[in-house]
Amino acid sequence: FLRHKKRLYLTAAGRIYVDAAQRIIEVHDQTYRMIHALSGEYQKTLTIGVTPLRGAVAIARIFPQFQKKYPHVQIQLKEHYAAELRQSVIDHSIDLALGTCIDLEDPDVLHISANEEELVLFVPSFHPLAPLADSDLQNLTSIDIRKFQDTPFLLGGKGSTMRKLTEIIFHQNQMNPTIVFEANNNLILKNMVQNGAGVCLLPHSTVEPNSSVVYFSIRPRYFTHLSVMIARDHTLSVEERYLIALIFALERDNPNYHFNPTPLANEILNEFHLTDASHPFSYGF
Repeated sequence: FLRHKKRLYLTAAGRIYVDAAQRIIEVHDQTYRMIHALSGEYQKTLTIGVTPLRGAVAIARIFPQFQKKYPHVQIQLKEHYAAELRQSVIDHSIDLALGTCIDLEDPDVLHISANEEELVLFVPSFHPLAPLADSDLQNLTSIDIRKFQDTPFLLGGKGSTMRKLTEIIFHQNQMNPTIVFEANNNLILKNMVQNGAGVCLLPHSTVEPNSSVVYFSIRPRYFTHLSVMIARDHTLSVEERYLIALIFALERDNPNYHFNPTPLANEILNEFHLTDASHPFSYGF
């Protein structure tokens, strides 16, 4: 904000932030209205941790199919970002969580993963290197991220998977760029890039046609695992396994993801005969 004569006025960055937040709230409210509209008499509750927007939308898409098979099981959503989701799984305040991770090996949490997602560099279209980008959003131009050493960067919030991986990339490429903005929400970061605030590494699923932004794949390519997290001592119920199978079936043919299931993910998909593309979902988030 800017302060003038005891009043507060939004800055240009503030207006971007507020506009993005309003869109997030609209999607969030619509998701919960859909779930509550289908609610009935429940005998069992599954508490699922999700990230704001993306995780909640994924559950909303699979919920009708899940309810057909288990009409008396309630799904209760708790929203957090990555670090809080992991801790909630460990302390058993939630049954399982939809998240991302860099490394599937974790002493406290079991990551069940069926897909990997590439990290993509978002660049304002007026940047000097922007003309090098290809318009084909599924076959992005590869570039050395060190070419952006002198460009301001936007980062995910501390503790987020995107932030951790971005810091690894900086370290491996001996970069120390100027950081001008941090946020946990990818939609806000996208809006900041669109308005020329800097460049940002974000998941490929957030790529969309936009005349104000171009996209690059960086060399070497970096990926995160889309995972379902459970505590190491948690035994999955049949309802939880079916829910996980639906999530993986939803994501399987999403062109933004690379299907690479862990053995347990394959086992769960096979259990419910969801190993092919013959499932009633549309893809993407």
